[in-house]
Amino acid sequence: MKVKYYLIGIALLLVALFGYHFIAASQAEEMIDKTVQVEAQKNERISVQYSAIDVNPFAADVTIRDLTIILGDHIERANKLTFDIEYLDFVNIYIAGLSYGLDHLQEAKLTAIRPTYVNKKGLQEIKADTLEVTYSGNALDGLRSAINGTPFASSQTIDAYSSGIIFSLPNTSFSTIKAQQFQYSGSIARQQGNFWTKGNHQFRLDSLVWTPPANFQKSYSFFIKGFGYSTDAIPFEYAQLHSKPTQEANKLRIEGAINSKLALFSTSGFIILEDPLSQSKLKDIKVTASDYSDSFGNVLANIERLFSLSIPKTNGSMSLQLRGAVSNPSVVKSN
Repeated sequence: MKVKYYLIGIALLLVALFGYHFIAASQAEEMIDKTVQVEAQKNERISVQYSAIDVNPFAADVTIRDLTIILGDHIERANKLTFDIEYLDFVNIYIAGLSYGLDHLQEAKLTAIRPTYVNKKGLQEIKADTLEVTYSGNALDGLRSAINGTPFASSQTIDAYSSGIIFSLPNTSFSTIKAQQFQYSGSIARQQGNFWTKGNHQFRLDSLVWTPPANFQKSYSFFIKGFGYSTDAIPFEYAQLHSKPTQEANKLRIEGAINSKLALFSTSGFIILEDPLSQSKLKDIKVTASDYSDSFGNVLANIERLFSLSIPKTNGSMSLQLRGAVSNPSVVKSN
């Protein structure tokens, strides 16, 4: 008889725990909704809209649907945004409060479906099919440093992966870039401030297609078509960029490479950061073409004659210097 009562007690306990998870999830949804609205109302420049917030009762997944965030000229949207943390981290936030929970949150994953970013002022747009972001570090420290501009008390790391990404940058030399895959990795050490200028960053695009500005297509259509490409769809196998800080404020050391069937283009030098970013200045930027095809070599020779340029050649590679703004670089003519 005692065994029967024990079994009934255990069953009731399991039912209570099961029901508690649903109650806790519902309360968590209300808490998150209230917190978001209160924080948004503190700043008139911020607007946060969404159709629903869902918390998985048996996991630590928080899903926000039809999300739109407006911050001044910046607009961010996503059909669905899922925030995934460990169950214990979720319990810490639910029971002990947001500050305590974030202070003990060391890792989180964010997944966005159909995310977009638009800058109304410059009409720049970035959109993708999917975006996955993995964060490692102390979340509360990261938020405080990002908001207040104070040095990080702990190291921070962000890794991101995206599929079907499109960059639209009007009035720049980049114009439109489409890529099947995008990868990013960024990190910053403790006691450093400003994640973007004092951290290390690596970007990579795979299977990309570049649509140049209309004036570029018109001016260089003869050369582009000579390679067998459409003027509005120039393919590349991959492009990658690595940036790291220097001893000088707002000055970054960069190294990059772009590979195509025509040649491998590598670059190194410095960027002097300006606001807006498109007006940042190139300094001592060297671009080298190597492993190039015969057809590309012939075109380079024709370009030298056409523009009265002398491109230095060393051990089967050609190099030139760039200067000007990031958005509209120009070639430095050799004497």
